[in-house]
Amino acid sequence: MRPFTSVIPLAEARRRLEAGVRPIARTETLPLAETAGRVAAADVTSPIAVPPFDRAVMDGYALVAADTRDAGPDRPVTLRIIERLHAGSVPTRRVEPGTCAEIATGAPLPDGADAVVMVEQTRRAADGSMAAGQSAAARDGNAGDAVAILTPAEAGQHTGRRGADLAPGDPVIRHGDMLTPARLGALAAVGQPAVIVYAKPRVAVLSTGSEVAEPGRPLEGGQIYDVNRFTLGAIVAAHGGVPDPRGPVSDDLQALMDAFDACTGADLVVFSGGSSVGERDLVVDLVAARQGEMVFHGIAMKPGMPTAFARLGHLPLLGMPGNPTSCLSNAYVLLVPFLRATARLPPYVARIVRAPLGRRVRSPLGRHQFYTVRLRDGVAVPAFKGSGEITSLSEADGYFEIPPDLAVVEEGESIAVTLF
Repeated sequence: MRPFTSVIPLAEARRRLEAGVRPIARTETLPLAETAGRVAAADVTSPIAVPPFDRAVMDGYALVAADTRDAGPDRPVTLRIIERLHAGSVPTRRVEPGTCAEIATGAPLPDGADAVVMVEQTRRAADGSMAAGQSAAARDGNAGDAVAILTPAEAGQHTGRRGADLAPGDPVIRHGDMLTPARLGALAAVGQPAVIVYAKPRVAVLSTGSEVAEPGRPLEGGQIYDVNRFTLGAIVAAHGGVPDPRGPVSDDLQALMDAFDACTGADLVVFSGGSSVGERDLVVDLVAARQGEMVFHGIAMKPGMPTAFARLGHLPLLGMPGNPTSCLSNAYVLLVPFLRATARLPPYVARIVRAPLGRRVRSPLGRHQFYTVRLRDGVAVPAFKGSGEITSLSEADGYFEIPPDLAVVEEGESIAVTLF
């Protein structure tokens, strides 16, 4: 047996992982519709003014505000309608004092007009039959009708001025911005058809162990189905990476080196299994054979002590525990922040709720424990069965942390549950 020689605290493992991040440098240009959630690799400035013209922001009447100075419900000001403007139309006449243009939201403001009065604050001059709230530009009628204005207007009201949102040369997005729906909308508003973004890191995922079999094939004696390749792949895809799952690798150094060599183009290689206190500690042997740097090997945590991080040249290698619960737990705790930093994504902010613990839990002193729980009627019920039982996580809603200096968490104690 080869025991771990330098088990380190979880905080130190996190520090070393953070120091080992090399943010992705590769970029690609994608159509705007394919860039949601990606990270901008270049600044984008506006080539145009947004909006590109003065416009109405309410259905109503475009007019000269000074004409309405004395308007009121009992003393309406009557204006002649010279034109009707819909969104997308172009004004053909100038609004002079004593006239107005019926206008829809988004339509260009005609020359001469400096304000819009909402349709709700007007009525038909002829018979007063116009209903409050009726869409002005949607109603049939002929230019030459008149409208009664029932309230004074101020210059600029209910109008959007050219370039009020963005002027030519204004920044739209900046290098490193994550492309949220709102930022995509801003890019669309300036007519940007494509965006330069950082590529998603490619993550090769390998499960090691002669006992690991492909799902769908009959199990032979002593075999179990490969679990970790699928759970890790799902984690990678959910946090900014492109999973590249590979078939199971037997407990043989040459087979592992061959599998590693086949991961051409990967930005990160994640192994599960192969890192333990046994004679065949394949991750250590691989790193040594390739003259890589073992950054750490073993963390004082439960589950997940047999975790390793190494660099082989510029390629990071993360060796995860083979037990499914340990592997997936460590993926949430260690792989996710490392991968997101590599992908230039902001840190993942998990949702945390407080609940009373439903049953007393013991924890080994000196090891930082992540204990899974189910939330039932507001109570956190322990769900951990063992490192090898995937249902410890599949039946859980989240986990709480037990620091290394705490041996017991009593029933009823309020705990912070990090939700999956």
